[in-house]
Amino acid sequence: MKRLELVIVQFEEVKRLIEVGRVPQLRLAHILLDSAVELIMHRMAEAVFDAERFDFNRLQQLRRLEAMRKSDKPLNRQFGASGPSDEELRAEIQRLEKVVTSTTQRKKTTEFGKRIDFLVGKNKLSQDLAPVLKKLHDYRNETYHRDQHRVEVIRPAVLIYFDAACTVLDHYELGMLIGDDSPGPELARFQDGTSSDRQNPFELSQRVAKQLREEVGLDLEVVRAALVDHLLGRLDDLEWGLAYIEENTFGGAIPGDGMRSMQIEDDDLEAIFDKQALRSRKYPLTMKDVRSWIERATAMEGMEDKHALFAELAALEDAFEDLEQKVRKAVWEIDEAANMG
Repeated sequence: MKRLELVIVQFEEVKRLIEVGRVPQLRLAHILLDSAVELIMHRMAEAVFDAERFDFNRLQQLRRLEAMRKSDKPLNRQFGASGPSDEELRAEIQRLEKVVTSTTQRKKTTEFGKRIDFLVGKNKLSQDLAPVLKKLHDYRNETYHRDQHRVEVIRPAVLIYFDAACTVLDHYELGMLIGDDSPGPELARFQDGTSSDRQNPFELSQRVAKQLREEVGLDLEVVRAALVDHLLGRLDDLEWGLAYIEENTFGGAIPGDGMRSMQIEDDDLEAIFDKQALRSRKYPLTMKDVRSWIERATAMEGMEDKHALFAELAALEDAFEDLEQKVRKAVWEIDEAANMG
């Protein structure tokens, strides 16, 4: 029970921080949620490995036996001669390889995104949750490691992360704990006081997740409006920035030159100094993509699925954020040059 309590205390603190509602508290809430999700997923992965332990150890033994039979040392081949035939040995190894997580894959699950993919592949988490968790983890890395804070969407992001974290908690299978101490108040409030909770804790995490989700709530209409307004505002700024770059291009420009100039490779001097060369290049992005992003952001207003909503936000941000940063830098350089003049 103490293992669950470690997680529940984080959820309870996040609830308090959400109620405060200021950016510093919401930033900390986001970090705590990410930590709780990572801890739960670590335990879920370890549970999978534990269930595979017998087959994993047998696979290692059979591989050693196969290696002994192929050894150039006579004594090794002699010790490896007993047991199943070579055909039976190879067939059993191939069977176990299909059902056991390899050592290489186990090591990869230490990465947040790879761990999500692993749990999805093992049907421990739903596929539609994966892009949501990955994007919100990226947000956490920005605010925790790089001092970058998405202030405009931090509250809806935290609310969505809380809901997603409850979904992860709902998939968390505790198992039977014996001889556990009495839980603290954060966990005790979710128990009904009967001994059945302590004898059979399998459903406690699901009950906790349900109640936490109800207590915090996720007003999809409000969150959706905030995310859509945020996206459309950024895309409007992106359009304006590209137009501003064209207006301030030496020697004039035609529509689309701003977008093209943002994609010039550093060593393409011809495209840098010759507009005809620039316009002859085939770049990945055009103004049609910007219009497509605006249409997709607008269409989010009709989305009723919370995971699909944030997954679309994540996909759109991934599509235009690199360009957005280049445009912001170019606009700043134009303004700086004008100020110096």
